[in-house]
Amino acid sequence: MLNGKGMYIWQIARTEGGNPALIADMAQAAQFTHVLIKIADGTSSYNISSTGADLVPALVQALKARGIEPWGWHYVYGDSPSAEAAKAIQRVQETGVVGYIIDAESEYKLPGKAVAATTFMTALRNGLPFFPVAFSSYRYPSLHPELPWEEFLSGCDYAMPQVYWIQAHDPANQLARCLTEYRTMTTLPIVPTGAAFSEGNWIPSVTEVVAFLDATLANNLSGANFWEWYPARQLTGIWDAIASYDWPIALPPPPPQPVVVRGRVWATTLNVRSGPGSEYSQVGNLKAGTRVTVFDLHRAWVKISADEERWVYSYYLDRVTT
Repeated sequence: MLNGKGMYIWQIARTEGGNPALIADMAQAAQFTHVLIKIADGTSSYNISSTGADLVPALVQALKARGIEPWGWHYVYGDSPSAEAAKAIQRVQETGVVGYIIDAESEYKLPGKAVAATTFMTALRNGLPFFPVAFSSYRYPSLHPELPWEEFLSGCDYAMPQVYWIQAHDPANQLARCLTEYRTMTTLPIVPTGAAFSEGNWIPSVTEVVAFLDATLANNLSGANFWEWYPARQLTGIWDAIASYDWPIALPPPPPQPVVVRGRVWATTLNVRSGPGSEYSQVGNLKAGTRVTVFDLHRAWVKISADEERWVYSYYLDRVTT
């Protein structure tokens, strides 16, 4: 379960001068449990420097070193859904993020995009069968019926609606309406994103930011995010209000569920570790073609033993039904 406060990052280079250690230190001081970094735009990698350097992995490692979950987000257009899914899989693998967010907006309201969404989600889930995936889009689905909501949400683990109260000052009311509409479509956990940016003459107030967080907790949601790091640092009082907000300690994860699915190793050799992370000791390995039973999930890792702590990275498994 994704818990606590998070912040989106659009462009790493303009975020604290692009310094991964400084970004991670500030995220830790702000008590963020997760940071959401743009990793792709359509069929292209994102946050690549002018010299061709990938800026994402260093930031991912800096955040992980401080116990903060780095998620990657991807703006999709639906014109080349298979290629966009291939880019998503590539970027998840090469950046080391622990979760992936689909950002689909106006382009996916055009005719024919339901087919594109199905194509995208099928390819994505074939390549990332167990990886945590979230869907980020408009706060009020009723105003955007053309968007293929079902096609996207049916393959996701979280919904992350963009609850931006632009030109208004009632975040709690807008969140309440958002939740009502989303809950008619899905039972997924909802982790909403609030406004930490300005538009025209409209600026969110400190009181409104706190009210959004209060409303998130009052609705028993596990976490909340804000868009976006750079403007949040420029607007008077906004960053400090988010950073100083005392989010309650997350509840312990639920006990492991019974057998949920089976997988098959596609890598030549797959390390088995004593816990859900590469920092745990290696306790064995599996060869290509080995079938495993999945007993528990933790982020991008799956437990393959009912009685022992034996975990593998899910990217290297195909999902099988028999």
